[in-house]
Amino acid sequence: MNFNLVSVVIPTYNKPVYLKRAIESVLKQDYKNIEIIVVIDGFSKEAEQMINELINLTSTPIKIIQTVEKVGGSEARNIGVQNSNGDYIALLDDDDEWYSDKISSQLEQIQKNKFTDEDDFICFTSLHRYKNTGQKELDKLPNVNFEDSNVSTMAEYLFGTKGLRNIGFIQTSSILVPKKLLIKVPFTKDLPKHQDWDWLLKIDRETNLSILQVIEPKMIYHFDVPKEIRTGYINRWRFTEKWGSTHKKDFSRQAYESFILNYVLLGIATDKSMKVRDKITNIIVRFNKLSWKTKLRPYTWKMVIYMLMNK
Repeated sequence: MNFNLVSVVIPTYNKPVYLKRAIESVLKQDYKNIEIIVVIDGFSKEAEQMINELINLTSTPIKIIQTVEKVGGSEARNIGVQNSNGDYIALLDDDDEWYSDKISSQLEQIQKNKFTDEDDFICFTSLHRYKNTGQKELDKLPNVNFEDSNVSTMAEYLFGTKGLRNIGFIQTSSILVPKKLLIKVPFTKDLPKHQDWDWLLKIDRETNLSILQVIEPKMIYHFDVPKEIRTGYINRWRFTEKWGSTHKKDFSRQAYESFILNYVLLGIATDKSMKVRDKITNIIVRFNKLSWKTKLRPYTWKMVIYMLMNK
C-alpha cells in the first residue's frame, strides 16, 4: 500500500460528546499517515477543550479551526479542505463512527483499481446503521452495491428503486476522495439540507467521475443523536421539493418520481405542523403529477401505506 497523507475533515456544531467518539474512531485507524482537521462551525469552548485533551494523548496531528461566525456544514467542510495537507480527503460527520480499517480498506481499493490522487473518483464504503440503540444486528446499506446496480448516473443510484427497495446509499462519512476533486468542485454553501446529495450530483455532472465501493461496511451511521440537532433528521420537505426541482435535469424520470415519493410526500405526511386535511390535499396534488408507470409500481403503494400510517 502507498503512504499518501489522508486528511480527515470533521465539521462540527454543538455535539462535543458525539464529536469525541468520531475523533477517537479516527485515532484507532490501522492506517497511520493521517491528519485530523476539526472545523467548529461557530465557537465552542467545550469542544476546543475536549479536542485539546485528545491532542495531548496522541501523536496524530489534530488541527482546530473555529469559524466564530456560523457558516454551515458545507462551508465548514470547504474550509477544512482548504487547510489540509493531504493527497486525499476523508470526510467524517461529527456524529458518525469509523471501523478501524476504514481508510486502509479504501486505499487498498484505490490501489487495486490503479487510481491515484490525480484522478477524478470517489471511493465510498458500505455502512451499518440501526433504528434503535438496543438493536443487536445492525442494518447494512446500500441495498444494492454500485457495481451491481447497472445505473449510469449518481442520481439514478442514490434515488432509483427496484422492487420494494431503494437501490443506493452514499453517506458523507463513507467518502474518501482526492483533495484536488474537492478543490475543483467544493460543497455548495448555505444549504440547510442535502449537502452530500448536492455535492455528489455536482461532481457527477462536472467531472468524468469514477465510483469505487468497499463492499464491507466500514462505518456506523449513528441514530443515537437527538433529531433536533441532526440536519438529516429535520423535516424540511418544502426545501427538499425545491432542491429536487432545481436538480431535476440530473434525474431519470423514475429516479425523480421516487425522490418525490420518498422525500417530499413522506415529508408532508410526517409534518407535525400541518393539519391532516392540508397534508392530504398537498399529497394528492403531487401524487397526481406522477406518471401512471410510477403510480402502478409496488414500491409506490408501499410508500402510500407508509404515509397513511404516519399521517
